Amino acid sequence: MTTAEPDLGLETSTRTRTPARERVKLSQDIAAGIAHELRNPVFAIVSAAQLLRYRVTDDPVIEKNIGRVLREAERLNGLIVALLDYGRPPAVQLAPHDPDQVWSDVLSSYRGALESRALLVHHTPCSPRATCAIDVEQLTQAYANALSNAIDAAPEGSDLTITSSPTQGGWQSRLHNGGPPIPPSVLADAFEPLITNKPGHAGVGLAVVHRILSDHGGTVTLESGPDVGTTLTFTIPAARSP
Repeated sequence: MTTAEPDLGLETSTRTRTPARERVKLSQDIAAGIAHELRNPVFAIVSAAQLLRYRVTDDPVIEKNIGRVLREAERLNGLIVALLDYGRPPAVQLAPHDPDQVWSDVLSSYRGALESRALLVHHTPCSPRATCAIDVEQLTQAYANALSNAIDAAPEGSDLTITSSPTQGGWQSRLHNGGPPIPPSVLADAFEPLITNKPGHAGVGLAVVHRILSDHGGTVTLESGPDVGTTLTFTIPAARSP
């Protein structure tokens, strides 16, 4: 007698994005177009604010508001850079490398951000170590985007886990945080550009992750639900023998 496994579909949502290349290209063109349209007005705002600051030096109210204008312009510039990063990416340059070594390097560079929120990361590399055809610089960006999201979502003082393992065709890695579930309305389109529930963000972080993994011939999956936290799963095919 066999017992059917419980259906977890009601408790945990999963989102895997494999959109057609034409749809991704359209999204990239839109993102780049928005960025280019914003860039010149923001530059003009910054120039005008700086000129006003130079001309009016003895009014604290004006100085306070000029500072506010410049801070908001800086935030907009960050959004523009993020949109251009998604919309006009460089071509991947693939070479054999260990994807878990990239994880180690990213974790080292994010040590300060992790310590500031008392977060511990448990990284279990693939055993035996994997060799995949990757673009180290772009995969670093994908991991950094994913890790930044996990840091924002994880409860202060909690643990993050990164567990990598071999697959039949290559390598897999799962990044997990125990934060609150992603709202279904956001999860449904999590890998689309301009989708975010965080004010002040362009909403292209996971879209860039998806684009980079796709360019590597891999996939990215997002799972989130009550009491189970959120997990991003990356897969990359193994490097081909010459």
